[in-house]
Amino acid sequence: MIPIVTPIIKSSASLKFWSKFYDTRLKWLCRRNSTAKVAPKKVLRDNCYQSTSLDSGLRIATLPAYGQFTTIGVAIYAGSRNEVHYPPGTAHFLEKISFLSSQQFPDKAHTLDLLEKFGALIDCQSTRDTFVYAASCRVENAFDVLSIIADAVLRPNILDNEVEYCRDVIRYENETLSRQPECEPLLTDWIHQAAFRSNTVGLSRYCPNKLVDVVNSGHILSFLSQYYTSPRIVLAGVGVDQQFLVEAGKELFDPRETIWEKHPERLLTQLPTVDESLAQYTGGEVLIEKDLSQMALGPTPFPNLAHIVIGFEGVNVSDADFVPFCVLQSLMGGGGSFSAGGPGKGMYTRLYVDVLNQHHWIYNATAFNHSYMDSGLFCIRASADPTKLNDLVDIILAEFGRLTKGVWLEELERAKVQLKSQLLMNLEMRPVQFEDLARQMLAHGQRKTADEYSELIDRVENTDIIRIAHRMLDSRLSIVGYGDLRNMPTYKNIESRL
Repeated sequence: MIPIVTPIIKSSASLKFWSKFYDTRLKWLCRRNSTAKVAPKKVLRDNCYQSTSLDSGLRIATLPAYGQFTTIGVAIYAGSRNEVHYPPGTAHFLEKISFLSSQQFPDKAHTLDLLEKFGALIDCQSTRDTFVYAASCRVENAFDVLSIIADAVLRPNILDNEVEYCRDVIRYENETLSRQPECEPLLTDWIHQAAFRSNTVGLSRYCPNKLVDVVNSGHILSFLSQYYTSPRIVLAGVGVDQQFLVEAGKELFDPRETIWEKHPERLLTQLPTVDESLAQYTGGEVLIEKDLSQMALGPTPFPNLAHIVIGFEGVNVSDADFVPFCVLQSLMGGGGSFSAGGPGKGMYTRLYVDVLNQHHWIYNATAFNHSYMDSGLFCIRASADPTKLNDLVDIILAEFGRLTKGVWLEELERAKVQLKSQLLMNLEMRPVQFEDLARQMLAHGQRKTADEYSELIDRVENTDIIRIAHRMLDSRLSIVGYGDLRNMPTYKNIESRL
């Protein structure tokens, strides 16, 4: 079973990178390499995807699209959840070391020169269970850009000086995260640690500073050899011909041509067991005491806030209640600021209307729904003055409890319309189409269309919300506290209030 977050319902944070592409791509000065293999242009006849499975286990899928540009890349079932037998942070290093140097591309400067020549943007992003290497480029340069991706995936050099460079990058990133007033990435990491104690998706995405010097090239290459195998990889493209991508996949993603097959001496002497364990929801708490009173990006300090996250077990992406949980997240909504725009901006969601509007001292209240193939997590993050923590906990628990009594028809319909709107608007962007296709193929072996999801969203009723609320609250509580926690109630005390 392959854990994966399906991005078709909610856009991934990793897609922030791609938003820059459509603002800048027409400004690139692109030149065609006369010796390059050219991808045939796709003739758009319908909205159906095509898929092929190679003998190696590599899955290849394409979606037709108009235009001169294509988005291509791979999604790999691997991430921090697979680090149980490796030093924590191995996947973090792997993300940072991508596209530095490989067998065919000797250094990053050379790679960047080629990307500029092809008018391409390229990146690697990881989640707890997935690595995505992808690029957007002109269709005629698809093979050349895919060569760069294939080399980064299967033939990276992982030199000692590159590992040392990544150590510095990770230390800087950890320091930046700890100093940022906006602490959502850390809170998300901690609530997973609390909910899935010491297993799979509960393992941290970030390498702790005390272990930065532990991870070495042997760990990274061994991790690649065990988790970057063909059956765990989906090669996908939007706006590129299926047969072209199949032939390119056969040539560029040959499992016999990997760096670990050619240089097995660089691997660990004793390879650990490949981890295929399922996520086990445990519940629990993570409390991080820290003075946040001096947090600021400039001379004016931010308000001194304490942060909490309260969560319960959610559902996996194949569960019959997956779409109702997505509707529930849209219904709860929330945020940390107010702006014009009306219902389309989520201003009429429950956490805005009943929490932020009613309690001026609450700075943030936002609902999150994390779904994987084998489990899930639904949580609400909230921030307030440290002296108000006890009241804040009561208010958030009350919002969870109210769900068991049902919701108004008007707010349910609004949540469903907003969710469908978000779904359809996200899928207007080609990079989102690519990631949706790749992740769905990785998780399910097929692609469900936006119309199919819209139909499932329309079927959600008040009885579904009541049912999943009871189902969620029957699980054990997960709690995170961050900041000045002197007024934070104990775990048992919070549990007794449910």
